[in-house]
Amino acid sequence: MISPQKILFDTYYDLLQSDGYNVYDYLPLEDEPVDYPIVVIGNTQQTSATTKYSRNDHVFLTIDVWGSKKQRKKVSEIADYIYNLAIGYIQMDSYTFYGQANQQSMQMSIDTSVPNTTYQRANIQLEFTVD
Repeated sequence: MISPQKILFDTYYDLLQSDGYNVYDYLPLEDEPVDYPIVVIGNTQQTSATTKYSRNDHVFLTIDVWGSKKQRKKVSEIADYIYNLAIGYIQMDSYTFYGQANQQSMQMSIDTSVPNTTYQRANIQLEFTVD
């Protein structure tokens, strides 16, 4: 059986890619040709709490949207889309995921971690309860 975090990762990856976004599961290297904006699905985490009667899992996804210094509006629009996807139910064959608005967070920033380069960056932290 595939873990909930793997299913959720694959679901977001496939959905965002089918929506036409450039999606990666790693941050491309400086010498890799990239068309910005890009979406990077990074860290995933799954926690479990089992009781006598039920299993209560939570899955966490970290997604970053990167754009050039002039793409703040586009980065923000993509980030808002991803953020809103995480609110409500996502029904899969094996699991049902539920994201509440108060469990999600999003931060926009200017990233200068690469020398002589400025990026617009949105960091989205998503949390889902697994039913």
